[in-house]
Amino acid sequence: MTRVSSASRPLAINRRCARRRGLSLLEVILAIAILGGAIAAIGELVRLGVRSASYAQQQTLAHLLCDTRMAEIASGAVAPESIGQTPCSEAPEWIYSVEVAQGDQIGLLKVMVVVQQDPAQFPLPLSFQLYRFIPDPAYIEELEAAQEVVY
Repeated sequence: MTRVSSASRPLAINRRCARRRGLSLLEVILAIAILGGAIAAIGELVRLGVRSASYAQQQTLAHLLCDTRMAEIASGAVAPESIGQTPCSEAPEWIYSVEVAQGDQIGLLKVMVVVQQDPAQFPLPLSFQLYRFIPDPAYIEELEAAQEVVY
């Protein structure tokens, strides 16, 4: 059996094999366009993730500051009085206000604490509100005074 060398093959077969060895320019451009689109989409997802993480961090800080002010009032460390917009000592870029009103039941105060970013520093300030009913200290003093009279 004799072998046919590549030199004796027809010229058309050799050209077809030589033409298919690499990628065409159109395939390379298409691959680069797909890669660029994927990188742009991933970049946008990363940007949205960073923005959402920052918002969640600020919302958590607002919740902690608001809960701290409410705990101070509920524990009696601070008198339950209405307070206008006051800067927070822990975070100066945040302000808080306290609104105290009589509750629907005798002896209860409805306390609302609002913490928000300073509107002078932030174009769209984030805010957080917390409501709580606490016993009215004046009503408790009245009850204690009434019990002393009975004894």
